[in-house]
Amino acid sequence: MDVFKTSRRGNAEWAAANPPDGCSAIAAMGGDGTINEVAHGILESGRDIPLGIIPVGTANVLARELGVPLDYEQACHVIARGNTRRIDVGRDEQRYFVLMAGVGFDAEVVRIIESNRKGSISILTYAMPILKAFWQYDFPRFSVEVDGRPLGEGAGSVFISNTRRYTGPLVITNRARVDDGELDVFIFRESGKLKLLKYSVGTLFWVADRFCDVTYVRGKEVRVSPVNSSRDVAYQIDGDSGGKLPQTFSVVPSALSVLVPG
Repeated sequence: MDVFKTSRRGNAEWAAANPPDGCSAIAAMGGDGTINEVAHGILESGRDIPLGIIPVGTANVLARELGVPLDYEQACHVIARGNTRRIDVGRDEQRYFVLMAGVGFDAEVVRIIESNRKGSISILTYAMPILKAFWQYDFPRFSVEVDGRPLGEGAGSVFISNTRRYTGPLVITNRARVDDGELDVFIFRESGKLKLLKYSVGTLFWVADRFCDVTYVRGKEVRVSPVNSSRDVAYQIDGDSGGKLPQTFSVVPSALSVLVPG
């Protein structure tokens, strides 16, 4: 067994993309950001190597989604048993993602966190950036196409999910599946502070997709563009900054093999 310790962003991706000869699995010990890097590295390498998850992060979304124990010793037992499951991944025009992409307020929170990040992230890390974004964010508007069909002109925010969970135990929809060959798309048509609070409470209680001003659809390709093309508007993927809009997000069915409980 080879052990590779990371010290900065990009290390885990490089290690996963350059595994030693005879490598039968790659286990990632970390949070969802580390899992994203390792998954991206495996997929970029073109080698069908199973991903093992030892969840020691803040949210551990993929581990929760797949039933991987949050206790690291039990997670190691899952890896040792060797039971695999193929899951879909998403992709923007540059990177793969295993969980979700967000356009709007959550992407602004991620941007603030990354601009001030020092060391590892905890739940408390999000508190001040959320408050800062809430008071300063000016809520740009977006146009959305799903599988070539225009669905939102002037949307306040967009959430594109590969999983049921948004963060930690918070479930945004029970209809999402990691192996259904589609992305689950939430288009929040209104914007502003009061609407943001409404959508947040709706998400907390699993009812956001039932609001009359929220469009929920499933599809294979999602195109999101800022209504004001002169603005630089960011998005996030798997909780890290992804880049600038416009951007196309697509699903890659059954792309990744993951070690899961049998």
